[in-house]
Amino acid sequence: MSILDMNAESYRKYTQAEKPVLVEFSAPWCVYCRRLAPALEVVAREYQDTLVFGAINIDEEPELAQAEKIELVPTLRIYQGGKVLGSVVAPESKAQLVSFIEETIQHREQEESTAEHVYDMLVVGGGPGGYTAALYAARAGLDTAVLEKLSAGGQMALTDQVDNYPGFENGIEGFSLGEKMKRQAERFGVETKLTEVLSLQLSDKVKKVDTSEGLLYARTIVFATGANPRELGIDGEKELTGKGVNYCAACDGMFYKDKTVVVVGGGNTAAADALLLSRICKKVIIVHRRDTLRATKIYHEPLMAKENVEFCWDSTVIELLHGEKVTGVRLRNVKTEEERILDCDGVFISIGRKPSTELVKGQLEIDPAGYVVADESTRTNIPGVFAVGDVRTKALRQIVTAVADGAVAVHYAEEYLIG
Repeated sequence: MSILDMNAESYRKYTQAEKPVLVEFSAPWCVYCRRLAPALEVVAREYQDTLVFGAINIDEEPELAQAEKIELVPTLRIYQGGKVLGSVVAPESKAQLVSFIEETIQHREQEESTAEHVYDMLVVGGGPGGYTAALYAARAGLDTAVLEKLSAGGQMALTDQVDNYPGFENGIEGFSLGEKMKRQAERFGVETKLTEVLSLQLSDKVKKVDTSEGLLYARTIVFATGANPRELGIDGEKELTGKGVNYCAACDGMFYKDKTVVVVGGGNTAAADALLLSRICKKVIIVHRRDTLRATKIYHEPLMAKENVEFCWDSTVIELLHGEKVTGVRLRNVKTEEERILDCDGVFISIGRKPSTELVKGQLEIDPAGYVVADESTRTNIPGVFAVGDVRTKALRQIVTAVADGAVAVHYAEEYLIG
């Protein structure tokens, strides 16, 4: 017989293999399955050198049928390397069955023909972590490209003045620093592709990246998509970013030396930012929608002891007051609806961050906060895939820690490629 009777175990074995397999999901009570059987047997003999043919009885393997979301029988699918290449339900003739097979195989061959160039490393994201990884990879002789949808620098590019990155005694604009990192990496042969990554397939030995410019392939992936600050979502917030609206106390706190600032939030990020700013600013006002901090208890006593820290409980910021820069905020009490104005020189929005992990959910392990689980080696749960910078689990998210991640990732990527 040219068609194998499969169970769940053999199904997993054959569908994960490199040789394509056509699996028919059928049932003994299905009239259409019985009608298809003679044609399927003939086609199986004709294509035995190209495909493995197998059949699953959904009555005997109901859990597998449910997991594969089989709603109608006969359903025929072609798999290769754990991926579905094509699917058809109840073909009405041998000709239609052959057409399905030919179209699927042709599509597979077209994809393989475009995969003639396989990069040693593709870096998804052009921030400081991404371009450092690319620089180290290129200098190690790895064929490397950076995939960035807009411009170099990531969140760093939105910072007017970077004063806490070594080597620039007078500081440097974030966008300029990003461009310098890009040009330095390109000097050693890194290719920058301005393209949007649409999806990633990471489980295979050769990883597949679907972009707005077409498919790309690589032996290793450095995932460096970063994390974006959560915004308040009020009018003028984006326009005033860098003009009194800030999201990073460690980055921008020194601009407000001996001035008055508002910190919005009540979690650990807000508490840590407020403590840091209390050592720099004349006054720090914490605005929180509840009547107590959500931050862990370790922050409460130090904050309460600070003479220049004040609290506005049960309040939210509903308006940013400004000329060219922020001059104050309008608050609303969530219990009484009473409104009041606070004069200030700057606002630090510290309500958390949103890691950019949509592309890898369901593939890479994600922690409860939404970050990719990767330790100081930057290795993820999938061999050959590394997470660097703000997107991974870590204690401190700064430019210097991102560039350190990039260098570390290449060290372990080289080990992976050699092994």
